[in-house]
Amino acid sequence: MPYPNALLQATPRNALLGNVADFLAQSYSPQRTQQAQGVANFLALPQISRTLDRLSYGEPLTTGAGGIGGTTRFNNDALDAAMAIAPTIGPAAKLASKGAIATGKFVAPKVGEMAEGYLTKTGGILPAIEKNAAGKFDNSALMGEFDLRFDPRKLEQTKLQQMTTNVVPTQQAQAPSVSLADFEGRPFITSMSDRTAAGGNLVGINDVAFNRPVGLMGGQDFMFNNPGQVWASAQNPVKAIMKGAGEIKAATGQNPLFLPWRMAPTGGDFAAMTGETMLSYADSAMNKTQKRMLDKAIKQYIPEWSGVSSPESVAQFRSAPDTVRKALKQMMDVNFRDEGGLSIGQGRLAVADPAQLMAPDAGVMNVGEIYAGQPMVMQSGHPSYPRGVPGQGLGTLVENRNIFELMPEVARARGIINPTNPGQTDIRALQMKPYAGVISNELLKRLGY
Repeated sequence: MPYPNALLQATPRNALLGNVADFLAQSYSPQRTQQAQGVANFLALPQISRTLDRLSYGEPLTTGAGGIGGTTRFNNDALDAAMAIAPTIGPAAKLASKGAIATGKFVAPKVGEMAEGYLTKTGGILPAIEKNAAGKFDNSALMGEFDLRFDPRKLEQTKLQQMTTNVVPTQQAQAPSVSLADFEGRPFITSMSDRTAAGGNLVGINDVAFNRPVGLMGGQDFMFNNPGQVWASAQNPVKAIMKGAGEIKAATGQNPLFLPWRMAPTGGDFAAMTGETMLSYADSAMNKTQKRMLDKAIKQYIPEWSGVSSPESVAQFRSAPDTVRKALKQMMDVNFRDEGGLSIGQGRLAVADPAQLMAPDAGVMNVGEIYAGQPMVMQSGHPSYPRGVPGQGLGTLVENRNIFELMPEVARARGIINPTNPGQTDIRALQMKPYAGVISNELLKRLGY
C-alpha cells in the first residue's frame, strides 16, 4: 500500500547551512585531484561539511543520552570540525601530531578534550560556523607546509606559516579526474605554468579585510574558469602554440592536448597578482603616514602614480613594465614589510593554488585541448596575459607525472638520468619554446600502464 502524500514531505533545510555544506563537499569529491582531496582532508573539510549538513536539517551533534554531564557526547565529526575552526585549538592541533587522521581524536587525546570543552563552552559549533559562513574561510592550517622557495628567508618563513587568507570563490569549475591512459594516441603540446590560483577573489589576509579584492586568475586552472580558452599568454608565445597546434592537426587530423608543466614558486611573480596583493594589503592596513611614505617611494618607479588608495593604482601597476613591477615589489618588501606592509613571500603564497604549495617543479597537473585552426583569442580576460589559446579544459590528472617522463627523447638528449627529478637547468630549457610529444602505447607501457 503506498504511503499517503503527507508522509512523503521532505525535511525542511536551512538554506545557508545547506549551501555551505554542499560547497565544502565539492572539495573532496571523487572528481577532485588526489592533491585537492588531501588538502581538504587536512583541513577537516569533510567533517565540517557533514556537521553543517546535520545542522541544516536540525539534527543533533551528540550521541548517547542524559545531557552533557551524562552519557551524551559530541559525535566525531563535530569534534573534528571544532578543532578545525576553534580559535585556540587549531595551533594546538598542529603541534600535537602532524600526521594523525580524523577518528574523533583527530590529532591527539588532549586536543580532543579541548575540542569538546570548546563545544560545551560555546554551546556547539554553530556560532563559529555562522561567524565564518559569509564566504571567509580560514586557511591557516593550509599555510603550515609550503615549498620554502616561496621565501627562503628563515624569519619570513615564520610569518608565512602563521598567515591566513580569506578567499571568496567566484566560479566552481568541476574538473573531472582523468588518467594519461585515457588519452592514448593523442599528440600534445606543453608550455610552462605558474602556481597561482584561479576561480576566486582574495578578500583579506590575517585580520586585514581588503578594500580592493584581488582576482585570482591562474595558473593551471585557467582552462577550467574561462570557457572557450585553454591558455593565456603574451602574443608571441600564443602564436607559437597555435602554430604548433596547426602543424600537429595537419599531420595527425587531431587537436593536440595541452599539458602545462609547473614552474617554481617564484614563477608567479610575472603575473600582477602578487604585487596587487601587496598593494591591496598596504591600502587596507597602513596608516596615513605610512601610505604617504609608500606613495612617495612608488613615484620613483611610476612617476604618474596616483596613490595606493586610488582606484587607478591597480591599472597603473598592471601597465608598468615587468622590470618596474619587479623592482617595485622588491622595494616594498625591503622597506615596508615591517611598516604595515606584506613581504613578497607572503604575497606569493597568498595567491598560490593550495594544491601546489608543495608540488614538484615541472609536474603535469591538468589536461586541456587546443582548438587548432581557430583564431587567437585577442582578449583573454587575464590582466597579465592578454592573448588566449582557443580550447577547453578536459580534466585533472590522477597521476603525479613530470613532463620529462612524457618526453623521453628530450630527456635522453639532455642526459637526464631520472626524468622524475630533472635539474633546474633542464627545466629552464623548457621555457624557451613549446615542446610536443605523443602519448603513445609504448610510452604508457614504459610508465607502467
